[in-house]
Amino acid sequence: MKFLRCLAAVTILGGAAVSAADGFGTVESLRQSITELIATHGEAYPNGASYLKCLDALGTEPAAEELAALRREALLAHPALDGDRILLLERDARARVLPQNWQGNEALPRRPVANRLAILRDLRGEPRLETLHQPQDQKLITDVDLHPDADRVLFSMIGDNGRWQVHEMRLDGSTPEPLPLIIEPDVDNYDSVYLPDGHILFSSTATYNGVPCVNGSSHVANLHRYDPGSGTIQRLTFDQEHNWNPTVLPDGRVMYLRWEYSDLPHSNSRILFQMNPDGTNQSELYGSNSYFPNSFFYARPIPGHPSQVIGVVGGHHGVARAGRLMIVDPEVDRREAKGVIHEFPHRGRTVEAIVKDQLVKDVWPQFLMPWPLDGKYVLVSCKPGPDSAWGLYLVDAFDNLALIHEVPGQSLMEPVVLEKKAPAPLVPDRSDP
Repeated sequence: MKFLRCLAAVTILGGAAVSAADGFGTVESLRQSITELIATHGEAYPNGASYLKCLDALGTEPAAEELAALRREALLAHPALDGDRILLLERDARARVLPQNWQGNEALPRRPVANRLAILRDLRGEPRLETLHQPQDQKLITDVDLHPDADRVLFSMIGDNGRWQVHEMRLDGSTPEPLPLIIEPDVDNYDSVYLPDGHILFSSTATYNGVPCVNGSSHVANLHRYDPGSGTIQRLTFDQEHNWNPTVLPDGRVMYLRWEYSDLPHSNSRILFQMNPDGTNQSELYGSNSYFPNSFFYARPIPGHPSQVIGVVGGHHGVARAGRLMIVDPEVDRREAKGVIHEFPHRGRTVEAIVKDQLVKDVWPQFLMPWPLDGKYVLVSCKPGPDSAWGLYLVDAFDNLALIHEVPGQSLMEPVVLEKKAPAPLVPDRSDP
């Protein structure tokens, strides 16, 4: 390959897979991405100029394998990946591991699923997965949340009582321990997150509500707060329908997806919400009085930006949890598609506020569980086409999709960069139990 000889100082990685994702991203889009990384990171992105020379050596119509290899090396040189460790879940691709868009974890089948919590290493070479925890009885693991100290992790898994429970384990290989939450024979606890004050936020079906349109068979989970010091548990939300995907915002508040139902079209009423960690000041963040998007699952704040949020736009029926990857900015607008800043991988395309039940049916690529490195580069589970596997990709704002790793017959989900980060500031507790 001619670009292999362009600079001896740069070794383009062999074996870069060519997939449906390579229909996105051109020579020019890769040039724009490399140029952006050089301008933003300077000396922390030392081979940027060499990558541009290699790109010039490829010419205007390079072989797909050559462009994929250079794309992979140039994008994975992003300084945010220098730690070379990504926490993720590997699951049997044949298993149903995602709830429908009106369900919580309690609706997932409880039959055995081959899966494991693992660490992906050697990202820029030949990636390899190292097992952190693999349940011997093949219980499904989901809802991973890393502590800011990066020494322990929360996740959801079926407990000894046959219901979903939140477990915690240290990353030294210790045995996971279930948290003493609401232990009842008909209550599920899951979807937890560490709060800046040391408390733990989690969802629980202890509300004893059920979704009306399925005759109550989908058990509603609302948010609760657990104090490990005292063992007390406080219910924070009092909603008829589900609260999903809580996460901590840079200012210490909590963001979550809240489903409305009363006097609203229930297929189009999942609204991004915000609140203080004590449950006070619950209010809309994005999507109130809007028919688009139907849902915005797995939302996370963009590092370094005060208001932008990335998430997965999906419908109601049809595709479960997966969909289109977008950044919204509530400071720009909070309604319909007016606050959409960018859709990956469709740079420059205006996002239309489509009103449709199965909003993302036959839309490719599809995404799950983004982990933004910044406002332009995102780690994400991606299925580029209907016959593709759920692999781990790095996507950027210039329409490049770089495959990091995939495993035949398996799905790679919930990527988390394994590194310490500064805890969010404390928001004073204003609650009065």
